Amino acid sequence: MKKWLKAALFLLPLLLFIGIVNWYVDSYALLRVTYDDIAAQMAAGKHVEGLEDSDYNDRNLLAARIKAMNEAPQVMVFGSSRVYTFDHTMFGTDSFYNAGLSEATIYDLMAAAGLAVCEEKLPQTAVIGVDAFLFNNSHDNEKWKELESYANYMSLTMNGKLSPELAHPHKDTGRDWKKALSLDYFRYNVTLLPEKKRFAVAYTDDWVTEGYLKHSDGSVSYQRELREVEAADVEEMTRQSMEEHVVYRMTDYTEIDENHFQRLSWLIDYLQAAGVEVILYLPPYSPMMYNYIESEAAFRITLAVEERVKELALEKGIALYGSYDPAGCGLEMTDLYDVYHVKTEKTADTYYQVIE
Repeated sequence: MKKWLKAALFLLPLLLFIGIVNWYVDSYALLRVTYDDIAAQMAAGKHVEGLEDSDYNDRNLLAARIKAMNEAPQVMVFGSSRVYTFDHTMFGTDSFYNAGLSEATIYDLMAAAGLAVCEEKLPQTAVIGVDAFLFNNSHDNEKWKELESYANYMSLTMNGKLSPELAHPHKDTGRDWKKALSLDYFRYNVTLLPEKKRFAVAYTDDWVTEGYLKHSDGSVSYQRELREVEAADVEEMTRQSMEEHVVYRMTDYTEIDENHFQRLSWLIDYLQAAGVEVILYLPPYSPMMYNYIESEAAFRITLAVEERVKELALEKGIALYGSYDPAGCGLEMTDLYDVYHVKTEKTADTYYQVIE
């Protein structure tokens, strides 16, 4: 009996320490604060600070946020971080959500749409940001696998192999109490303590703050240092990319991946059949970068992608907005946060109709 008591007295402080560290750091938002908690605050109109500092998982937040919606929005935007600054004011409605995802692939577009389908939150209008790199299978990444079940669901549904009424996937974004005493979770969390990193967010009614802010409508307000960046710094970053012969996710890109392009076509067909108005949007490059793309044979596939997307819009009878060419919206180097992201105040100008 005394041995058991000694063992318990030894283990209890150890377990307590593991639990406290896991609760305090909670790097994956599984205990102290969850994506469900954040989504509930956003659904109530609050904006969220601290997500970027917490290395948040934007796929998990999207899943939680769509689940938390009381009803389907009138307008929903899908795409990469290059649509992050699309907000409800651009569309004249509060019934709006920006479902953009960082480093998005074609599979992310399918997964985000699959989430909306499974949660019965398909919008009246879907705006799809079509980056040229979506059809470069040399630069697919694994982030979409956080929502893999939804991407697979959409793939099967679009191909007529799955009834929409059956086998809806579900992603748990709530608390996982098993992680409280998880040694694996502890091992990772404890490595963050010296850096003073932990998952921590705050909520505000302010539309703009000092830091990175996720709005209740899914759009993003960037941190002050990006908002006040000097054009000369953006030009230098762009020049460095050009000297290194890099255009984001456009290297090793010799031809449009037809399977990826077909996935976009099928997604449009599915949404149209569901009664959704589909609009395609081409986010512009900066003048410096676009001139470089035009001058370098390795990157001129960008121009071919734009032509294919135009043909697709005409074929499907849907509107196309914007262009990779910045001339159409008068984009200047002063209008960018960095090499690829347009400032909020210029975003609406990039959204102009090319094909009705």
